[in-house]
Amino acid sequence: MSLWNQCLRMCGVSAMAWLAGCAAMPDPISLEQKLSAHEGAVVFKFITNGTTGLDPAETLSSITLKRELPPETKETPMDSIILSRTRAATNTTALFSGMVAPGRYRVSHATGSDGHTIYTFPMERMFTAFDVKGGEVSLLGTLLVQPLDGSRFTVGYVPPNAELTESFEALFPVLAGQTRGQSANTFHASPELSQRGQAAPRIRQLTMASNGLKASADGTWMGSGKMGRVIWRRPGEERWRVDQVPTWKEILSVGMYRGGLLIAGEEGLLRYSPDDGTTWRPLTPPDNGLIAAAEPLPNGKVIALVRRNMEWTAYASDDLLANAWRKIGTFEQERSLNMPLQRPVTLASGNRVGVMMANGEFRVVDGDRETIERRSLGVSIFGAQAMPDGTLVVRAGTLTATTLVSVDGGRTWTDLNTNRFVLSVAPAGPRTAYAIAPIDPGLFPGRYGLMVSRDGAKSWTQAGEVPGGQPGASRGLFYDRTDNSLLAFMANGQILRSTDEGKTWTRSL
Repeated sequence: MSLWNQCLRMCGVSAMAWLAGCAAMPDPISLEQKLSAHEGAVVFKFITNGTTGLDPAETLSSITLKRELPPETKETPMDSIILSRTRAATNTTALFSGMVAPGRYRVSHATGSDGHTIYTFPMERMFTAFDVKGGEVSLLGTLLVQPLDGSRFTVGYVPPNAELTESFEALFPVLAGQTRGQSANTFHASPELSQRGQAAPRIRQLTMASNGLKASADGTWMGSGKMGRVIWRRPGEERWRVDQVPTWKEILSVGMYRGGLLIAGEEGLLRYSPDDGTTWRPLTPPDNGLIAAAEPLPNGKVIALVRRNMEWTAYASDDLLANAWRKIGTFEQERSLNMPLQRPVTLASGNRVGVMMANGEFRVVDGDRETIERRSLGVSIFGAQAMPDGTLVVRAGTLTATTLVSVDGGRTWTDLNTNRFVLSVAPAGPRTAYAIAPIDPGLFPGRYGLMVSRDGAKSWTQAGEVPGGQPGASRGLFYDRTDNSLLAFMANGQILRSTDEGKTWTRSL
């Protein structure tokens, strides 16, 4: 089935005005909201698992429900319900909720905007109908979409489970208390719905791990992704290990803690594995928001950065396994007019952990003093990453892009004055750095290569070839000091490694 060939593209303003005039748009369910006998609550999650710009994980905004009507009954605007996305405690997982008039409904289509156009794609034939009853909850489960090659996609389904019930109770405590003991309504059973359920584990296996890519002090590399995916590799190992944490939540942070693995993510997800990912012990989170980072520090503490809606809270723990947390402080998330879709990035360097905002504001938690500092780069941020030695690298700019580097945890920054066509930079020492950049740029970039500088970024020469053969094929470039190799994390989820400065690349995941 073609996803984007069926899209309706139109001007964003006029499209939303048209949709609003033809459908009811209930507000998302609030923390204190109660049910009445004249309406039912609809709640479900939606996860997309793509690796390209066509993946609507970030831009998906609403889902439309259609009421099933008797034959020859004329449809009215109130027979279409538009549920808006909320992400109070999630990253890319979309949560939809709303109070809906009783009736039998189907999921009709999903809608989003990339900032210039509205896109919509149909789902009416992919899921069975469900009932909305007055004074009751319709807990539909989790809908999965996996974009494939070209414009094709496949759909999976996770029925309501204990994890979704926990999310429901945490997000809507008053509503959960009001309906406790009642059976929730959900999709009607059918062979087709069962097939969607069988597809869910296969979709999960295609998950890539591009969150929180980093190396610990001992040289262990780690990363994470949607639907409980964790990857890691110990020093001296060539192949990466892939672990599946038993959760459908997105993992944002992985770290080495007391010889084990510590993971954190959406809706207060916090777990610890003492046995290389064989078992996972749930830990008490500082709160049930989005834990963007749970960072073990060299001084023995763990700093957690948690977002709920647009507010961030920093916490510290001296003994995470004892479930003991203390609050450091809060700060607001800030937006960038130049980069409206750029998400904040958490960065760690030594005993300092911070949140880099898209507008260049950098809020840093000092893990020694347990204070929050405010730094400003004064430019918009296109991307940021922490190198294994704690060096922070930021692609930033206003009219043109450049690369900024900090070796003191974000206190001061050095502009490498790289040209606007440079895609990724990996420092390898005080005066050595590698980059995916044009070989001989002019008005246009021309051909790209793996470039190296040995004089503090004053001059660059070609050392090798671009990983994957295409300039935009990689998400990040790192230098591994344990064996002097280069690691390229690819957009398709693969990891390529070079031991000869990019002359050849081999796949290690």
